Amino acid sequence: MNTANQTFNWSRFTAALRKELVENWRTILFTLLGVYGLLAMIMVFGNLIFSDKILFEEMKPHYAVVFVVMAFTVCIAASLSFKKLTRKNGRVDMFTSPSSTLEKYLVNALIYVFGFIVAFFICAQLADLTRVAVLWYFRDRMFVPGPINFLNVLYSPFNFGQEAPIGASTMATILPLSLIANGGLFMMGSVLWPRLSVLKTFAALYGVEIAVALLGFLIMAILGENVVSEYVAKFIRVFTGREFNYWTVGWYIIQIVLFWGLTWYLLKRKDVISLKWWK
Repeated sequence: MNTANQTFNWSRFTAALRKELVENWRTILFTLLGVYGLLAMIMVFGNLIFSDKILFEEMKPHYAVVFVVMAFTVCIAASLSFKKLTRKNGRVDMFTSPSSTLEKYLVNALIYVFGFIVAFFICAQLADLTRVAVLWYFRDRMFVPGPINFLNVLYSPFNFGQEAPIGASTMATILPLSLIANGGLFMMGSVLWPRLSVLKTFAALYGVEIAVALLGFLIMAILGENVVSEYVAKFIRVFTGREFNYWTVGWYIIQIVLFWGLTWYLLKRKDVISLKWWK
């Protein structure tokens, strides 16, 4: 194997990819089976609840629900990306393997974020076929739609009824970007806090949100209610306009660059002895 290039080598990368898949296939398989089981249960019971055809076609709840499940499970999968850091043996195995740090980073990103997103759509289609198989016998007594294409989940959660909302086409960009940004955030959490990573990352996220809310109340107290009301009114006008979607695209791009870049930087600073990110 050519090891002259210590930054990236395709042979080392593919070897590291196979190694990660072979060593963790049980965890990956059980995670995907759990996702499939959750989606199948939601789809069967959801079809029983929305058994009226008109209600189902007007509300289109399946896309929104599946997207919420997808967003949540992407966070969980990404938090598993650097679980080897939880044990000293795992850290020794990870940091002494012949692949470079960049190759380790790309392997985990490919499997636990991008690979999981692709696998999620497969699980969603299989779960939908399970719904059809379970409820097809009752199609004369209730509305049982045929197989649904869940690739539309990255667009249709914001499309109710026949009319597409303002800026709906931009949502086809915003929603994938939001998934990639969340994947980067929880990958970074997996490097920072390998143990109970998903819980600690959620706690840190909500802590930041609470701090921002308190800061907002403090600004309101300093500037006065009238001044803040004017800014809120301007924000609402932007929020309801097309330009808000473009600001949102920019915001998610900034998050992707920040979170994925910090994940790479923090991983380079890890070592076998210490899990502290500042060492």
